[in-house]
Amino acid sequence: MKITDFVLVFFTLFLPIFVAIEIHYDKTKTYIEYDHFHEGAFTTAAQDAVHILRTNVNPLLEAGYESYKINPAHPQPAFDTFVQSLAVNYQVKDKYAINQMLRYIPVFAVLDYDGLLLNVYKPYKDTRGDNAYERVWLSKIPLSYADDEGNIINFTVEEDIEVFDTELNEWFFGKRAELAKDGEITIPLLKNAQEFDQIRRQTIVNIVQENLAYYINEHNVYTKALDVTYKFAMPLIPQEDWYNTVDDISIFAFIQGYPYKVDTKSYNEYAFVGTRLHYKNPIYAGIVNNERRYWYKSCNFNYKADEIYSTKKQAAASGYRELSCLNPN
Repeated sequence: MKITDFVLVFFTLFLPIFVAIEIHYDKTKTYIEYDHFHEGAFTTAAQDAVHILRTNVNPLLEAGYESYKINPAHPQPAFDTFVQSLAVNYQVKDKYAINQMLRYIPVFAVLDYDGLLLNVYKPYKDTRGDNAYERVWLSKIPLSYADDEGNIINFTVEEDIEVFDTELNEWFFGKRAELAKDGEITIPLLKNAQEFDQIRRQTIVNIVQENLAYYINEHNVYTKALDVTYKFAMPLIPQEDWYNTVDDISIFAFIQGYPYKVDTKSYNEYAFVGTRLHYKNPIYAGIVNNERRYWYKSCNFNYKADEIYSTKKQAAASGYRELSCLNPN
């Protein structure tokens, strides 16, 4: 067989394979680009929404939760900002298209200082008596725990609590440490700071998880009427992500089944973003001597902080390197 025949046979056999590989590579590259685009747009929208929550602070007070105790979070402006930010990034301009986009966001939640706020779809009757659907805010869900004796503890994202002592048939308010010193109160959990914090964290995580899972699943009841074919379900989320939210006023946002502009695949993402207002010793991050560095607030450096983080892991993940309080250079 001549060499030209070998070449013809080779191209006949392998050219389709090379073409298929090239097509697959181009598609994969396109999906990766879309993933990065969606992830950036969604995260930016959540951060923009959190910024609006931060503005709900009495300017006369030092940044912290004292302002939230006076001015509870107003979630609607945060949600409106979230939607507007997504619309800008997705280049969605008219109201109809924005409403179509919202159908792929089964739930938007705010963990407020003392409870969980949820924005979900609910049915109602329009002026003609027909079934219609709109997004509404549900009543705040308290962060409540009941022990075996029937005592009730309403937690917050700090140590401030509201407790009902069944033996005394009376409500008490204050910080755990203060109530633990009250000789009248008979609630055992208040006496153990470590167990109290474990129960508080687990209670808040359970309430958030259970309600998000319930309303994401309930969204499937309305999808046919909303002209959405995707099957919504709670995504698998690392426990660490959940526990990172229980000490902060936070936003939880989900988008599922959002169609790509190519092929039949869809996009799924979630974002947990905290306001980062209350940390007693937050981590500051910024440019120091032309380097990205982070340091604890207690170091009392005069460097300008461009970002605030709650953990060193978060700061490091954003490309910052630790600056020790003992070595400011």
